[in-house]
Amino acid sequence: MHGSDGARPHPRTRVAAAAPDLLTAGVSVVIALVVLGPALLASGSVLRGDMVFVPHQPWKDAWLGLDGSVPRAVPMDALVSLATKVVPGGWLQKILLLSSFVVAGTGIGRLVRRVVGGSSWAAVAAVAAYLWNPWVVERLSIGQWATVVGYALLPWVVLAAWRVRDDATRWPMLLVTLVLSAVCSPSSGLTAALVALAVVVTRWRAVLVVVASVGVANAPWLVPGLTLGDRVDLGGAAGFASFGARAESSLGVLPSVLSLGGIWKESVVPAERTSALVVAAALLLSVVAVLALLRARVDRGLKRSLLATGGLAVALAVVPAWAPDGLADISRVVPGLSILRDSHRYLAPLALVLSLGVALVVVALRRRAAAGQEGLLVPTLALLAAPALLLPSAAWGLAGDLRPVTYPAEWDTVSAILAEDDAAGSGDTIVLPWVGSYRRLGWNDSRASLDPAPRLLPGEVLIDDRIVLPDRVLPGEDPRAAQVTGALEEADAAQALHDVGVRWVLVEKPVPRAYDAPPGTVVHDGRWLTLVDLGPAAQVDDPRAGGAGRRAVILAADAVAVVGLFVAIVTFARRRGYAPPGRTGE
Repeated sequence: MHGSDGARPHPRTRVAAAAPDLLTAGVSVVIALVVLGPALLASGSVLRGDMVFVPHQPWKDAWLGLDGSVPRAVPMDALVSLATKVVPGGWLQKILLLSSFVVAGTGIGRLVRRVVGGSSWAAVAAVAAYLWNPWVVERLSIGQWATVVGYALLPWVVLAAWRVRDDATRWPMLLVTLVLSAVCSPSSGLTAALVALAVVVTRWRAVLVVVASVGVANAPWLVPGLTLGDRVDLGGAAGFASFGARAESSLGVLPSVLSLGGIWKESVVPAERTSALVVAAALLLSVVAVLALLRARVDRGLKRSLLATGGLAVALAVVPAWAPDGLADISRVVPGLSILRDSHRYLAPLALVLSLGVALVVVALRRRAAAGQEGLLVPTLALLAAPALLLPSAAWGLAGDLRPVTYPAEWDTVSAILAEDDAAGSGDTIVLPWVGSYRRLGWNDSRASLDPAPRLLPGEVLIDDRIVLPDRVLPGEDPRAAQVTGALEEADAAQALHDVGVRWVLVEKPVPRAYDAPPGTVVHDGRWLTLVDLGPAAQVDDPRAGGAGRRAVILAADAVAVVGLFVAIVTFARRRGYAPPGRTGE
């Protein structure tokens, strides 16, 4: 029973407190509609780069890393598989993309209010800077939607860590945000851990809380990764060099990175970012934002933490480009260093710094404008519009690149055939052409995307995991795929595939000229797909499997994360319901 001791805020107080969140959420929705465009408004799902959603994703051991494959999308694929049992993949994609923009916008808005104050202008400027920038656009263009979702959680990680720094008993919300970040991707989990540790680094009790939380949150992907040993192959210095940050203009790598650009894949770089003038203008904005944060009279500990993580993020992004040989040498001793290969992903903390800095500049300009210098409203409005002015091609689904498509009906036909065979357990499926894991499917307007077959079709579906780049081919990491590569090179490929446990050959059309599938019984031949039956395959041992002990360890790690998340949510809910006077929970 609650009396008049102030344990619960008045309803009007709660409404007033929610108003700024409604503003930033509304701005976030508008920006999402403009940037994502057809991805949200048209039917179907977007297939671009790593962004592959299928109508219904069957459950597989790979989604938890139990099959011995590299845990790149663990446990996100597991959650997506469960979700598509309720929501079709196309709708799930729209929900996740829109939610990421709203979560990011409201999070950066709250962070601005706590650091800068209650200025609506500052909050809107920060939201625009955080959502509409080269990092977000390039990550969406390359299809790394889960990394963008992890990016959306970063402001919330900062807020939760800030509370833990001042009071270590307020750990529940921090654990929740760290778990959700780690669910998105390993790189998101590591980035969130880095930011949280930086915020609390001066409080030893809080550091212990964060370290414990990081271990729990990242266990679902970390444990499967650690049990792989040294099997992950980076392709040596060539691997780091291929995925290091790149100069987008004649100004070089560092200006691109400092203005939140510099992704390794040149084909996804927005056209305007190749202009030295545009990059210079963006760099100037970054410098002004950093200087504003340096000079601001805000929480010194938080300011130092954010500036330090921003600086480290820049270093992580540029070192692979500047010293690939050195990283390759270290990776021979520390195999886990492979997670730094696409180092541009770790630039996300810099966006926090720049967004807060822009908000501080807007606040300063508004104060002077209110004091009689009305002409300063012009640069204030220019700052609000700067993201769109500097990156106009981001509008309408990255200038139309995020157009959804619908899977041809024959995918369902093939899926039904393979489902019957999977129940009998008579062999695996390989996908041809065996020329890398990315496809330019005709029904997807020939846009490059990760092959959807392993996510859409039941059973074990193998694709060539070598990375085919314009100037080189980087080795794969899957020993099972390596077996298939060897079998396809044999004179009697059909028999060789049979001997390594393959029954089905799926050919995705169109195929290169003179590209023949191994002979067998054609059970489906449509416009886009041909399915060949090689007959019941030999039973072989999977070279990736680690036995029952490895499975038990991985499942135990998953259980630790789930239980930790449950305890954190329950503890947080209890504190919200029974907050002491003057405090309303987290």
